[in-house]
Amino acid sequence: MQPFLKLSILASFVLALATPASGQSFKAYVKAAEEALEQKDYNAALQHYAAALEFQPENTGIQFQYAEIARRFYAYELAEKYYSKVAESKEGNRFPLANYRLGEVKKNLGHYDEAKAYFQAYLAGQAVEEPYSSRARSELQTCDWARELTAEPARIDVENLGRKVNTDYSEFAPYQAGDTLLYSSFRYDREQDDYRPERKVAKVLYQRGGSRGRPLRRDFNDDNLHTAHTAFSLDGGRFYFTRCDYINATEIRCAIYYRSKDKRGRWSSRIVKLPEEINVPNQTATQPAIGYDSVLQAEVLFFASDQPGGPGGLNLWWAKVEEGDNAFGSPSLLSALNTDGDDITPFFHTPTQTLYFSSDGHPALGGFDVFKSRREQAWTEPQNLGTPINSSYNDIYYFLGEDGVSGYLSSNRPGSFYLDDSNKACCNDLYSFEPIPEEPPAADTTPIVSLPPVQPELPPTEPDIPTRLEDFLPLALYFDNDEPDRRTRRTTTKKTYGETYDTYYARLPDYLKAFAEPLKEERREEAAYAVDEFFEEEAKKGYDFLQRFSEILLQRLQSGDEVEIFLKGYTSPRAKSDYNLALSKRRISSVRNHFQTYQDGVFQPYLESGQLKVSERPFGEAEASGAVSDALDDLRNSIYHPDAARERRVEIVEIKRQ
Repeated sequence: MQPFLKLSILASFVLALATPASGQSFKAYVKAAEEALEQKDYNAALQHYAAALEFQPENTGIQFQYAEIARRFYAYELAEKYYSKVAESKEGNRFPLANYRLGEVKKNLGHYDEAKAYFQAYLAGQAVEEPYSSRARSELQTCDWARELTAEPARIDVENLGRKVNTDYSEFAPYQAGDTLLYSSFRYDREQDDYRPERKVAKVLYQRGGSRGRPLRRDFNDDNLHTAHTAFSLDGGRFYFTRCDYINATEIRCAIYYRSKDKRGRWSSRIVKLPEEINVPNQTATQPAIGYDSVLQAEVLFFASDQPGGPGGLNLWWAKVEEGDNAFGSPSLLSALNTDGDDITPFFHTPTQTLYFSSDGHPALGGFDVFKSRREQAWTEPQNLGTPINSSYNDIYYFLGEDGVSGYLSSNRPGSFYLDDSNKACCNDLYSFEPIPEEPPAADTTPIVSLPPVQPELPPTEPDIPTRLEDFLPLALYFDNDEPDRRTRRTTTKKTYGETYDTYYARLPDYLKAFAEPLKEERREEAAYAVDEFFEEEAKKGYDFLQRFSEILLQRLQSGDEVEIFLKGYTSPRAKSDYNLALSKRRISSVRNHFQTYQDGVFQPYLESGQLKVSERPFGEAEASGAVSDALDDLRNSIYHPDAARERRVEIVEIKRQ
């Protein structure tokens, strides 16, 4: 499996030990594991081997296979445990590669002296073979270099961005545009998936002003395909990204696309796939990056691809961006930088003419390290960025900000959040970095190329505000529990919807406390995200849309239109049906009051003349979701759960105009 695919797909692998099912045998589990490997379903293979080990825990062959899969998915401590069992067993000489693999995982864990010992043990064995012998001798030197490098004092501070951005799944591909951080997150359920368990897809999110990350809107993301890796053209008029789809149980194939602005300066919904010279059929092209090449005097697209011609799995390529729609020069390999390993995640810093990328083929601290190469007449020798940008784990997706000294990267180093804490498997988190105060910037940050600054305008981060009344429908307006006017069976209220909304929105901290705080850390953060997302993306949006709806409605009435608005009221199922019916009527009454009092009663003449009618269709809890709790003693789920909150609403469902 190619490393980029592992880095993206890893989040679907939870390395939990399986419990043998009754009636299954050791041979049956081994056979199932082998069949899963043939189908490249590594998660299933791991689970089947784990089950087989429950029958024969000392079986060195199964131990070795189990360790191999764990290593491939960066569960280094789990791999270390089972490689050690193999190497120390009486049958260890049957698996000479166990010592070499132990050297690898010890290096990945940052235990360089121990790693050297295992590489030496492998070289001293009887069954030494290429290419492992050459790699082991090279790793001996690399371990000495890495130990010295990690002993140097840190000059850069690297910090996890925390739960407002990172989750137990993988976050990657950071891109800063002004005050907004774009990034990709691999945590969303695929909507249409026959595979079990259902697989995840990645989506592009944004964070602004320290808020929680939220997905880009207006159908930018696809619910069944991976959307990731953003980059802007130099003039800000193109927005590049990748779309990827599964080709089997776990592997994906990607292609590069872009969207551009129309003549009115708005982002077009048209998605353009780059030419087949770049998106070679049946191959992957991914991770686009844009820069201005001072030697070519041209805009250049950098990307990673496994298309034929490169020395490794994924290699770095570039192509000149030509004038015209979807026009690019023939792509070329960055031969001076590629290795027989994988070279990925390019980022070109135009001011310093420096290409940053990650590789597991150049000497590294462990896993993927970040390297840089200066664009002169030829590319300079790749230079390892050292610690703490690099660690013994995977350090990828380096992004350098406009100041030339601070930025972001993605890493699965210690301190990242895991899907499975027991095995510390998965996932990549986003980290920021900046110089430790009073340290001067590196010498190569002095700009050598000056281009007019461009502030790219992001694709819509909020839903487009409709321009016709019908485009708002259904317009959902949300309410706090038993509001307005608690504990009454009255069917009307004096409150306007705006008054109920202001009080409701102010209770966001109460909802966070009641719904999220009872949970443990990882689940607590996810629950807090769900509550925050409901209040910001649904409740607040409904209130804001009501204001715009009212503005357009007034324009229509002033132009002579006759308009009838139909409202439906809903409640959560906590109370009895007759009480809920009265409550839904009160909620409709508050929305009616909004129209009666809007702008000091500007709608009142239209209501009195009949030119504007507000009709109601109360529904109580009749259409409430059966999954919402109605238990009076379960306040967390029946009141504070976002699903329960979604039931407490009034919708503008229909408009009639004459």
